[in-house]
Amino acid sequence: MTERRIDAEFVAEWSKSYPPAADDHVLGVVQPAVHERGHFTASEAEDVIRWKSSRTITSLRKNEPGDIEAVTRMALSGPEPLAHRVLCVLHGVGVPVASAFLTIARPDRFTVIDYRAVRTLREHGEWGAMWPPYAEYVETCRSLAKRCGSELRTLDRALWAWDKAHNP
Repeated sequence: MTERRIDAEFVAEWSKSYPPAADDHVLGVVQPAVHERGHFTASEAEDVIRWKSSRTITSLRKNEPGDIEAVTRMALSGPEPLAHRVLCVLHGVGVPVASAFLTIARPDRFTVIDYRAVRTLREHGEWGAMWPPYAEYVETCRSLAKRCGSELRTLDRALWAWDKAHNP
């Protein structure tokens, strides 16, 4: 295990290693549309799946477009601690993908949970051995981002990039 804890220098250094254009479409096009409308369309949901986990796109397509709109509207307008659980009723959406939907909808409040980010937190002594419940993970990342003076999305980019470099 690495002894170095995650700090502002770590976030600044490693977030630069994240693929520069990876978030452009989902944060530059999808996010503003979802923010204004209050839900994802089926097409936007596919964009999020392509960004996060393209292997689940076939399962996502089993959902009716109206169901995607209704479920994402409910998740985005409901209590924050339940939002990811609501999204998980959709085919092809588990907690990591649900966290991606929430991150795109509200990058100021949510972050993506995935094995790379969790492994980086573990390797740096910021998380224990168990897979974190999403609500606890988000709170940990919010606290860590605040401690490092960064945005959640920047922190997530750093966590992902560090793991990708150390565990290709």
